Amino acid sequence: MAQPDPAGPRTGRKWLVRLAALAVVGGIAVAAVQTGMVERVLGPDLSDTGSMLDDAEEAGVVEAPTDAEDTSAPTTEAQHHQATLVEAEDDRLFAIVSDRPPSDVPYEVPAAAGQTMSTMVLTPRPQPYDMPSLERLGAAARLPDGSWLLNRSVVVGRGAELRVQEPGATLRLASGPDGFAALVAFKGTLTLSGGPDAPLTVTSWDPAANAADTERNDGRAYLRAVGARMDLTEVNAADLGFWSGRTGGVAWTGSAGAPATGSANHVRVERGHYGIFTSRVNDVVLNDATLRDNELDGLLLHRETAGVVATDVTSTGNGRDGVTATRGAERITLTEVTAADNKGNGFRIDGSPLAAEATAGGASTAQGAGYTIERSTATGNAEVGILAVEAGGLNVRDNTVSGNRDGIVVRGVTERPAITGNTVDAAEFGIAVRGGIRNAQVTANRVGSAVIAVQVTDASAAVEQNEVRAASRYAVSLVGDVTGSSVTTNKLGGRGLAALDINRVGITATVGITANDESRWTVDRDELRYWRDYAADHPLLLLWLLILVLPIAARVWHKRRRRLRDDHVHPYVNVPPGPPVPGNSNVITSVGRPAPVAPRPMPRPGPRPPVPPRPGSEEASATVALPVTRVTVVSGKGARK
Repeated sequence: MAQPDPAGPRTGRKWLVRLAALAVVGGIAVAAVQTGMVERVLGPDLSDTGSMLDDAEEAGVVEAPTDAEDTSAPTTEAQHHQATLVEAEDDRLFAIVSDRPPSDVPYEVPAAAGQTMSTMVLTPRPQPYDMPSLERLGAAARLPDGSWLLNRSVVVGRGAELRVQEPGATLRLASGPDGFAALVAFKGTLTLSGGPDAPLTVTSWDPAANAADTERNDGRAYLRAVGARMDLTEVNAADLGFWSGRTGGVAWTGSAGAPATGSANHVRVERGHYGIFTSRVNDVVLNDATLRDNELDGLLLHRETAGVVATDVTSTGNGRDGVTATRGAERITLTEVTAADNKGNGFRIDGSPLAAEATAGGASTAQGAGYTIERSTATGNAEVGILAVEAGGLNVRDNTVSGNRDGIVVRGVTERPAITGNTVDAAEFGIAVRGGIRNAQVTANRVGSAVIAVQVTDASAAVEQNEVRAASRYAVSLVGDVTGSSVTTNKLGGRGLAALDINRVGITATVGITANDESRWTVDRDELRYWRDYAADHPLLLLWLLILVLPIAARVWHKRRRRLRDDHVHPYVNVPPGPPVPGNSNVITSVGRPAPVAPRPMPRPGPRPPVPPRPGSEEASATVALPVTRVTVVSGKGARK
């Protein structure tokens, strides 16, 4: 008779435990995916980086570490070397501006230990300095091709003025493995200008290679205003800057008591570390500027930048964002600005406070305010066309946003951002209002292609008079706590699960929905696409499938295995008790010799087998043939197998 396998139940239980563990692991994976999705939507947490300001920082020479600089731990020797060079530049400038000038005439400061290039300091005088003046001081030389070579670093001191007016000329700043020249105005005035159709070109220059310096790891020449005024007109700047914002290429920086200021008109900045960098400035005007192919951001408006007006600026092909306003920058107006084909966002505005509570440096807890992006274009950027985080007083109006992953995303705790009159196409979200926004105005926008045209998540917004043409899942989607939101008088067109998604609205949320035109919406009848989109909108569905379906499937599989095992017939089940049968080598006698028996057919189910005879009876003494697979021979010396 077949015997049950005692290991069977244990094996089944093991498989159940394994599958339950798989369900838990799958749940964790789903949670991780959800976390990744939230991080992609909301972006990284911007925590406080404020620190105590030292004397040099108050003077505007150095700045507190921020997200605008490469302040992460160096990962290579070259990065460490660049950071060391920035510190050396800070020390050099601070030593110059903090000491009393040794004379009232220009003077030279020898190179410090480890440096190879001295510094010429210009002191105040009635008339401005120019390139011939620098040549007489030994800080510049005229090259045979008519260009100028700045062979020393130059500091335009307090009250001094340097004017370089050279239409069609080239100003080359010495830069190479042996050192680099920096042109810095410290509380003075620096003017660089060319002429119409004859710009002044400013570039780094490696005399040994007879070419521009393209190697950033050993430092590179740069332009900078420190608490000064710097004006650039008809200037092309190329191959400048390294490592930090203040040494990033073309930079306006200041201090709390002496903000920098100036302008850039009809300029082009390319192949720099940054394009244009500002920090602690007031009232900088940018007009008709092209910022392209820079290593990081094209235009970076950094901490305590205020009153910047940028008009007709193009920022394209940069390694990070096209235009960025970081924490502490406010009152920014961007008009007719194009951000295209950048590897990050087109526009990124961050108005979040510098600190959430008291800090050693006393950083402000106030939210930034006063941001306008109008009549601008964001196209072909890898991430979001226009991204705004906790930006108070935000106006995004009459812009064209297309070819980005997401179109316009506004998030964070702030009041009444206005998103009006924009034309948007996006690969995923067209317009998204998320994470604490209150009373947003999303009005009169036109959204072409997008997976979800307009989404409001854990925020409140008035979505009114918008036109959605070709959404592929939802025209308008409301998710979470959207109390106070309204969706009215919109034209909703496209094809997908629904024109208006309210299935994920919070239980206690109240929303007003009236007078929307859904006549151009087609409910998607493709079952595969329907369930794909449904699963994408309900990612916890996978978790429930793992928790519920897999254990049930495992139980069914285990029962099937046990049934198949019970149906398996033991190979000797058909051998009856009795005397040896000739011809059957699988039957042995009581003395251990095989006795062949003729095969017999399988018996049909019958009555229960007879009770075994009592020991000592005649039946028990009869020779019985038993099926065995192993024989034990007993001798006087014991058992041997």
